[in-house]
Amino acid sequence: MRVRIAALFVLLALVVPAGWSAPPARGRSPVATAAAAAAPILPDPPAGIYQVWARLHADAAQPYIKAGQIVVHWRDVEPARGRYDWTKLDALLAQYRSMGKRATVQVDANTKPAWLWDHVARCGTANGYEVPQYWDPLYFDIQQQLVNAFTAHLKGSPDVATVALVRASPNALGTELTEVPKGYTCTPATSGRISGVAWTAQIGREYYLKIMGAYRTASSPELPFALRVQLFNNTLPPPPLDWLGVDDAWVFGTASDIDANPTRDAYDVFAKTWAGAGKTQAYWEPHHTKNKNHLVSWNYWRLLLELHKGVSYVAVYGQELRNGTLPEYRAAFDFVNRYAGSHTTPDRSPGAWVALKLGPGRMAGNFSRFMTQLNPETTSTPLDSNNGGMIVGPTTQRFGRHARRIDGGTSKNRMYFQLDPAFRASIATSATKVRVVYLDRGTGQLRLSWGTTAGTSRTVTKTNTGAWKELLVDVPGSALRGLLSLGSDLTVTALGTDSSIVHMVEVQVPGR
Repeated sequence: MRVRIAALFVLLALVVPAGWSAPPARGRSPVATAAAAAAPILPDPPAGIYQVWARLHADAAQPYIKAGQIVVHWRDVEPARGRYDWTKLDALLAQYRSMGKRATVQVDANTKPAWLWDHVARCGTANGYEVPQYWDPLYFDIQQQLVNAFTAHLKGSPDVATVALVRASPNALGTELTEVPKGYTCTPATSGRISGVAWTAQIGREYYLKIMGAYRTASSPELPFALRVQLFNNTLPPPPLDWLGVDDAWVFGTASDIDANPTRDAYDVFAKTWAGAGKTQAYWEPHHTKNKNHLVSWNYWRLLLELHKGVSYVAVYGQELRNGTLPEYRAAFDFVNRYAGSHTTPDRSPGAWVALKLGPGRMAGNFSRFMTQLNPETTSTPLDSNNGGMIVGPTTQRFGRHARRIDGGTSKNRMYFQLDPAFRASIATSATKVRVVYLDRGTGQLRLSWGTTAGTSRTVTKTNTGAWKELLVDVPGSALRGLLSLGSDLTVTALGTDSSIVHMVEVQVPGR
């Protein structure tokens, strides 16, 4: 049972955008103490698009951005050991409050305070970052004190309700890294201190576990917090999977990529297994977009990937968010904001959809929410753009990184789509709209069917414009009963001998 206090609601009223209803509040993790039992617990932040690594905090004021990001640097916030200066943090929290937005918060150690080298040995540089002898127990003590001071300040801040979640950072080499380069040598601290223990990968993993645990202890239960997915994909020491929970640790990933990326798609599978199943919540940010082909489709399909994984808090770089004034980008962001956070509540989901693809790696196959394409490989042919190098359809549109084709007059002329039973039951008395995104290539016909009697299908004749188009049809929810072939609710058929290329089939529930 969460504790509510009037003061917290006053704060929330100042920072929560109009029209937004708060999700259920977080509960208390197993590390909560009796002393914390009377402390207010922040409600979960709004699901949707989050700004990350942006040049201007003010950009987060855009209506399609649910929350922003606050980063302060260790060198600035701890100018002397044990003396903390949270002036910049407080100013940024106040700025987000004035915008009516929340923000993720973190302390980064890309720049370390000069006093650190009085206490901890220096072991050269790696990736441009100074390397402290972070496996010296004293370094962990210093970091733990920083984490405790940081979270305590947030909990006591008058703008605590502005905090969306705490992003946990290991802060060993730079912010994220722990691997020390081969052949390193360490210079003793000014005090003469130096550890005689040599670094090993196992030592790095043990430090990672300890520092993530420090964030968990210091943040819980009042602050939502997310621990990095790398913590849970190690085998030694065993990953602390029991830390994960909707009311405990959330999972946090970086460098998400729609293109082939063997390391990252292992993390994607982890997110789908845990967040997608509703066992925890997830925050994810993208891979950098340098050298990516066709950014408008890379951005869109990467966002669909996050929804498919069950990520509720979908971070986008500031440079891409600035493209939100362009219709193709804005439509992608709006789609995420409509569906994010609904993956465990079919009875309240604003719709169901399948984005058609094959794609590489462990996330191969269609992306979906409460809808399945039945027998996709025997009823349709996947089309791929070679990582955006050969877009299907116009390069001005977002859809064509992946698609599926059906061929009239062949055994692959019809696709079958089945709704999740709980979603289907929830729309039995609702009006729905069925949306089919198809490529207007050729002059043949494409038929959408939701029944077998007159008036339960819609046929569109293509006009060969070469553009992606949408068919949108009003269909009563009561008509979607799984009574078509294979137990499907909807079929899409290429008529005659023409081929048709389809990107998505969606059932929308207006008003949700």
